[in-house]
Amino acid sequence: MSQQRRKYKINTNGKSYQIHDSPFYKLSSKKKLLSVLCITKEQLQSVLSNELNYNVFSQVGKTGKPRKIEHPINSVDKIHTRIASLLCRISQPEFMHSGVKGFSHVTNAKAHLGSHKTLTTDIKSFFPSTKKSMVFHFFYKRMKCSPDVADIMARITTFESHIPTGSRISMPLAFWANMDMFFELEKLAKLHNAIMTVYVDDLTFSGKAVNNLFKSIVKKIISKHGHIMHPKKTILYQHDDVKVITGVVLKNDSIAIKNQQHANIHADMIFWKIVRDDLFVPQGLKNRLLGRLNSLSVIAPSLKDKARSINNYKRKSKKSRVENKKQMVS
Repeated sequence: MSQQRRKYKINTNGKSYQIHDSPFYKLSSKKKLLSVLCITKEQLQSVLSNELNYNVFSQVGKTGKPRKIEHPINSVDKIHTRIASLLCRISQPEFMHSGVKGFSHVTNAKAHLGSHKTLTTDIKSFFPSTKKSMVFHFFYKRMKCSPDVADIMARITTFESHIPTGSRISMPLAFWANMDMFFELEKLAKLHNAIMTVYVDDLTFSGKAVNNLFKSIVKKIISKHGHIMHPKKTILYQHDDVKVITGVVLKNDSIAIKNQQHANIHADMIFWKIVRDDLFVPQGLKNRLLGRLNSLSVIAPSLKDKARSINNYKRKSKKSRVENKKQMVS
């Protein structure tokens, strides 16, 4: 599975254009569709007729709960990557912070710095609740494809009548298939002079008018478009509260990492100090610790020094062991 995921990569070729310049826009010919997808008629028929196009398994998430992963394989993986590459070339609205170069969960949080009332929520089971009919609607009504082309696109990009949870196409297609909902929410935010940002399925609104009434309207809009605003992940912060937005802590006009993240790093550092002088350091520990330090250094730059010292220490210890062996032989 990991080899399959490394084989294909989303490639925009540095291109960015409006939706009406997409090769999918007003696509009405099946022959042209094959050309756009870089496949043959026989390959398309094989994909449409084969029910074994996905590797389905469970993966334990950060919350400790198992999550169903639906990963496309073989030709479907290649086709999904091609479609994702083309969708990612369409210019994203300013409120999007996921799947956009130079933006991240950190820039998403930073957009709400300041003393504002803030609403954070997410859409429950976003990919599974984005149905095949929504995908068809996007290609037929928004991309203005012919009905047969839109139907083919909906069939080859969905699994069990919804967007798969483990495909490269999942994130870009879920956004565009739900574009009407997101733009309606943006209209609401602008009407109330509020800031809105989106990171995959995480929605954040901040401004003076963000209150319980505003929250109820957001909930109605999300429900109207066939989704559920997650009740356990919806928080309305007051202007002076410490806020957590897409995993980033906002406090007094500054950003910080969460206490649990501090605790995880602290625990790994203690373990590192115990084993670093031994001849063997668990590779999993090093990778996990460096991964945490490097990813969180975007929020706390001082963590870069810790990551650098760990790498340097490993190089030095390896060199010294080689020199010691040479001395023993001589």
